[in-house]
Amino acid sequence: MISFKCKTCGGEMSVDSSGALVCEYCGGNAYFDDRQLAGYKEFRQQMLNYLKGVHESDDGRDEDRLWSNAEEKQLRTSDGESVTIRYLYSYEDDAGSIYLTRKNAIFIYGSENKSKADKTLWSIKALSFPPADVKGLADCFPKLSGRYDLEDGGVMLTFERTDNLFPLSLFGSLDPKHVAWIISRLENICCVLNYSELVHGGISADSVWINPFIHHAVLMGHWQSAMRTGISGMKDQELSDLKDLRKTAERILGNRKEEAPAALMDFLHGQPSEDAFSDFEKWDNVIEKGFGGRHFAGGLSINDLDV
Repeated sequence: MISFKCKTCGGEMSVDSSGALVCEYCGGNAYFDDRQLAGYKEFRQQMLNYLKGVHESDDGRDEDRLWSNAEEKQLRTSDGESVTIRYLYSYEDDAGSIYLTRKNAIFIYGSENKSKADKTLWSIKALSFPPADVKGLADCFPKLSGRYDLEDGGVMLTFERTDNLFPLSLFGSLDPKHVAWIISRLENICCVLNYSELVHGGISADSVWINPFIHHAVLMGHWQSAMRTGISGMKDQELSDLKDLRKTAERILGNRKEEAPAALMDFLHGQPSEDAFSDFEKWDNVIEKGFGGRHFAGGLSINDLDV
């Protein structure tokens, strides 16, 4: 899968629900040429067909068909071992390249960004969880499966990827009821960050990966931007995750904003609470007023996806 850099600021551009390229950093727009658009549409159609197959059957045949079109990248470790990455999708952030493989999310950092690989590992290790983690919140964060020094001086980090876990940016516009459960997961994630005295600083439709069938989300990427809270003058940074949560939710609503309850839109356009725990309480009120309380809305069906 191809990726694009913004000509204005150099930031990574992602595809919005209309098919345009949008810069997450400066808001600039660009457009695919006919060849690029055809490639992007073909990939998305393959993924959506796979998700439809999973929804209707669990025999695994559609997954095999999807992965038969995987691309390959060759690497060599510092000790001379050859590594082949078979990936279905890739994108970039300000630290390096991310590859979605069948069992892993692989992050490649160039030699100039080796310190960001170390920062990523520090940030994830700095997470802490309540003694009774009855909600399994630890599963909402990356789990390291390997670290490898590369021949060119870079670093490769591999994190576990469970079945049907894909970057949120691939799903296009979603029904408000599905955006609601994604917000709930992100509110849980922000509470863990708050408990850990961390600010992530990079919540987006690329860094959040979801399994749409079991309402699961993982804050997979952009951990190189995380920092400790509690420093003088940090209040704006401490609220940045809650603001990014709202931006991400509004983006994935896309062209379905008119279907959203007024309480949801008021929440997205309003100011966050002073911390994640009180913001979660505010979100609970939105669930009650806008969606009639908490209930499992079912996994995504093909009709919920913006094809």
